[in-house]
Amino acid sequence: MQEENQEELSAEIAKHMMQPENYGKLEDADCVGVGIDNATKSYVIMYMKRDSSHILDVKFGTNSATQDAATLGSLLTEMIKGEPIVDSLVTVLGLEQDLQEAYANIQPPKIDTSKPEGEQVEHISTDHQDSANMVLTSFRAAMRHYDRKQEGIEEEQFEMSIVKTCPYSSGDCTFVEKTKGKK
Repeated sequence: MQEENQEELSAEIAKHMMQPENYGKLEDADCVGVGIDNATKSYVIMYMKRDSSHILDVKFGTNSATQDAATLGSLLTEMIKGEPIVDSLVTVLGLEQDLQEAYANIQPPKIDTSKPEGEQVEHISTDHQDSANMVLTSFRAAMRHYDRKQEGIEEEQFEMSIVKTCPYSSGDCTFVEKTKGKK
């Protein structure tokens, strides 16, 4: 039974990878949220048409270089489209908890001081987790955009930066952009 479920899940993921659902701009969206990874300048943008209780329609777009963001955006939008907002929030909360576990399970990089500087620390990729993070953050940003519009704040979209756990330290990863010409 477990193996059969795994095969079904793999087939579902492959379907969304090859032909993402709900990709594109939703012209009559009530709210638009953007989840941004400032380290890579990648983002996922989510367009949502909703009422007070349900997500009526949802689409997304991304500029991410990885296929993960499109696949995960397709999976999430299919999960929440037509669903009650309360259920969608519960779904996203569960996925956010899974994401935190995925970040926590990243093994720390191996360090080899016998190698030249710049090659001593093994590169650890968080691309998969970061893609999921952008998708989930874009959902949260869209929900926040809707709330802000209800409060009378007019804006084209609401943007939120992702927060990720850094495999190179015990804290959150931060991104500091160096200013040209300053030391």
